[in-house]
Amino acid sequence: MPFWGKPRVALWPKTDSVDIYLDKPEDNHYSFDLDLWHEVSDTDLDSLRLYLSSRHIGSLTIVVPDNIVLTKSFIYDSKITSIDAKEVIGLAESFVHFKIDPAYIDYNLVQTTDKTIIQARIFDKNKFAKLQATINRLCLKRVEYASLSSLVLRALSSLYQGQYFFLYPFAAGEFTLILASGDSVYLTTNFKGSSIDIQKTINYSTLYFSSPALRLFYPQSNPVEVTSTTVMEKTPYQESQIAAHFRKASNLPLPILGSFLSSTISTSPPAIIKSMSDTTNLSPNTAMKPRPNILPIVAVFLLTAGIASAVIWFVLNRESAPVSTLLVPTPTMAEVVLPTETPIPTPIDVDKKIKIQVLNATDINGQAASLKGRLVTLGFTSVTVGNSSDRATVNTIRLKSSLASVSAYFQSELAGYFDAEITSDLKANSTYDAIFSIGTDLSKTSLPSPTTPPAE
Repeated sequence: MPFWGKPRVALWPKTDSVDIYLDKPEDNHYSFDLDLWHEVSDTDLDSLRLYLSSRHIGSLTIVVPDNIVLTKSFIYDSKITSIDAKEVIGLAESFVHFKIDPAYIDYNLVQTTDKTIIQARIFDKNKFAKLQATINRLCLKRVEYASLSSLVLRALSSLYQGQYFFLYPFAAGEFTLILASGDSVYLTTNFKGSSIDIQKTINYSTLYFSSPALRLFYPQSNPVEVTSTTVMEKTPYQESQIAAHFRKASNLPLPILGSFLSSTISTSPPAIIKSMSDTTNLSPNTAMKPRPNILPIVAVFLLTAGIASAVIWFVLNRESAPVSTLLVPTPTMAEVVLPTETPIPTPIDVDKKIKIQVLNATDINGQAASLKGRLVTLGFTSVTVGNSSDRATVNTIRLKSSLASVSAYFQSELAGYFDAEITSDLKANSTYDAIFSIGTDLSKTSLPSPTTPPAE
């Protein structure tokens, strides 16, 4: 809660209810039987409107779950400074279950040493627009829309830096898996049930980072069986302990806690989720006329209060619980390390800088990323992924005639995982030296043992 003024307020619209939280120690949670994701009558909305007006609440943050706004990241194996929105939509449309509206997608570019990562946030217009229309009927002065995942990271990023997965239960039996680095969301995936397999998402992490993300934070109070062929370092967390670290009420969920903390996100939000301007704007030249006998007293009071506030802040933060008590690795969750297969000797020396394109010619998501991960582990440094415009039922590798001799290398290194028909019919002026086309289900083949890609 701010030192002066009203407490911050957050609203979380769920399937059958609306939860409102206030940033204060007690009497800070209220729930209404409303579904703001569908049309709501004025009569049904009156109870929420009356609650907000009676407490003079004109500003709040709205939590948008990650099944309404999806975060997906895509790779360009070169440095780019701009990209057309239509191209981003083309990259994203095969990953979502709804039609993408250009006005409801936002993205930013992240530059690395040799590639560009496109972080896209895609809104389900049909659902999000209904929520916006209902919120507008409440006639609030200021509204901020923020994804659940970004609010979670706003709280977590000050406790842990690095690459990691974070599993958060956003509804009964439903979880959002967040792939993050620091406070930046790279990917969100939603799961249902008491057992989830996250191997495909782990494979995606090798596209964004120099090594796969191997740390997983999971909710201690909401157990779920997480499986993967990659060995993960699993760490339980408790929302109440994290809230206590920030000197907040222990009943605050992580997204709500994040909304009460100062934002550390540096990228600008899309136009559709930018905060609404306060209708009452004061001119910068406006000043109150001081009263001769009161102003000195007020100045002394403000100075004293400011010093006292700073001292209290310093003491409280110095006494905050150490991070190690909030996110504690659990030895009992350690998994058995799978034996690494003995690599097949390389028959010839191959130039690992050749340009390779991997195309997914099936309806199975993530296959191109999986094959790219394998090629990266073999040392290839220029691998581009995408979806094929044609469907296939067999795997193929097309090479330039000058590289015909490397066919034996790929047959040897990818045996049992990507058995393919190899030809040398690629034109000499082709952008790529080799084009891999995936036509089978790679999950049904012998997966290679996970290894860390070599440093570039």
